[in-house]
Amino acid sequence: MASLLLLIAVIFTAISPAAIAANENSTDFILRNCAATLYPQLCYKSLKPYAPTVNQNPLTLAVAAANVSLSKIKGASFQAVRLRRNSTGRAGAALRDCVESLRTAADLTKQSALEIKKLGPAAQAGGPSFAWEVSNAQTWMSAALTNEDTCIDGFDDVGGGGGSAAVKVFIGTVGRVKQYTSNALALLNALVVG
Repeated sequence: MASLLLLIAVIFTAISPAAIAANENSTDFILRNCAATLYPQLCYKSLKPYAPTVNQNPLTLAVAAANVSLSKIKGASFQAVRLRRNSTGRAGAALRDCVESLRTAADLTKQSALEIKKLGPAAQAGGPSFAWEVSNAQTWMSAALTNEDTCIDGFDDVGGGGGSAAVKVFIGTVGRVKQYTSNALALLNALVVG
């Protein structure tokens, strides 16, 4: 019994008030930054789990947002591959193109995240070099968003509003992926605006 009480005391001591306060401050930081996005609730919900690592750092927050977007893009790409196996005609062609567009979007998002990670020293120095390097990450993230749009646009010529029910669900999924990417781009934009 004494060892159980000791274990409980150690656990409560490890969760110090300072650690709790830092996490709360980081969640407030995420909430404030997400308010500048087009989808603030989605932004906050998707980035809140990263509060302990974000540590009120806008660069770390931008990387986390890019990584969330990347994960969602990859999920949609896998979904497109599965759907393509059973699709023919225009829907099959649109899904084939969509797989390629989403793979490109994933590559661009990954490139953007890598560029943001390199910004640490430039952020401390500030100036035009920082703005230039952020613009590279913005360009790649914006191009990822364009590729997601291209994926959805490919279903415009498919009869019945996009094809089967599964394809319609997929189109909705890609629409949601665009929201994550839009949020990541907004947080990148805030690096140079805010």
